[in-house]
Amino acid sequence: MTLRRTAACSALGLLALTMAPAAQDASERARQLFLTNCATCHGETGDGKGVTQLDRPARSFMDGGFSFGNTPEALFRTISVGIPGTPMPGFDSSLSEADRHVLASYVVTLGPPVEVVKDEDMILAVHDRPLIVRGLLPSLGEGLPTHPRGLLIGDPTGITFEYRVDDVRLLALRQGGFVKRTDWTGRGGTALEPLGKVVHQIEGGKPEPSFTSAGRALTARLSGTTLRPVGSQVRLMHDGEQDAWAHAGRDTASIEYHLRIDGRELAHAMEIPSVESTAFGTGYQRGIWLEPGASPAEVSFRTPALESAEVLARGGSEEERWLVARSPGSPPVFVALGSTQTTFRELRPGQIEASLTLKPGTKSNGIELVTLLLVDWKDDIRQQLERWWEER
Repeated sequence: MTLRRTAACSALGLLALTMAPAAQDASERARQLFLTNCATCHGETGDGKGVTQLDRPARSFMDGGFSFGNTPEALFRTISVGIPGTPMPGFDSSLSEADRHVLASYVVTLGPPVEVVKDEDMILAVHDRPLIVRGLLPSLGEGLPTHPRGLLIGDPTGITFEYRVDDVRLLALRQGGFVKRTDWTGRGGTALEPLGKVVHQIEGGKPEPSFTSAGRALTARLSGTTLRPVGSQVRLMHDGEQDAWAHAGRDTASIEYHLRIDGRELAHAMEIPSVESTAFGTGYQRGIWLEPGASPAEVSFRTPALESAEVLARGGSEEERWLVARSPGSPPVFVALGSTQTTFRELRPGQIEASLTLKPGTKSNGIELVTLLLVDWKDDIRQQLERWWEER
């Protein structure tokens, strides 16, 4: 062997020796992240037999029990946002993005071997920016209608917002994959196939109109949808002049619609849905901006009704109201409604209404609805929730 080859082999040997401890360190770091954050519920081996007492069995990763997919990308999303309505919290505020990726890759190794399957061309996946798809939506369940004019907004967190848009209303939230465009294979009338599991239905999948005026329901007629990149601006009215409002830190998808009654337009609305993830619950926010119509009008917005709800806590100020309520057999729900120059009232236990006076040529009226499906309700969660809401 020549001196050059001997030196080269020696260098490769040294590289292998230095890489081995690095790989071992990375593997041990991943294991420690799992033991610290996951093992108390899912067990040290991922068998679902942790020491924490839960109201339902934890997932067994060893048996392939992955709620929303077993790829590192799918698991990263689930770890980040949690699973609404279950004891699984989101870790985006307590673990760094790098740690969540490490943890997701480690959890994959606890399950059965993963078969690599190439997605069909008709499957749309959401990556780093939202996607919007329109089409026929299938029924959400027994006794619920299909929606020939439906709309799906896929968020990078793995949550999908499902709307009907013949009269714009949020129907449900899904978690997991986005959508299979089965309508591309038919000759019209073929439904979209949402791939995510339904994790939350609004009023049982048959929501009533959110907007009213003088006690009468307003019709919400879709005028369009928009995808806006980071830093783009939305033009809003402010005292008769144009103001710019910039999105911060993420691409956004918005829905715009006209609020009408008896053929008269009371306001033009722009709605931006987004995911809210905390250590004590995952849910959503609906930011809605109303631009007044040609005539003054009183418009009210109500939060979805909660069936047979018991109110566990209330709070708020002049510009917002919040409460925590629980329906029989369901997790506690945090509902907050905020708006300026607004009158609030509680319609029934667990349901809040905000009434606004819209005047032509004046500032756009913003409405913020936040809903969280809490993992539980006890003193420490209440303290965390109140602190989070105050600092938000």
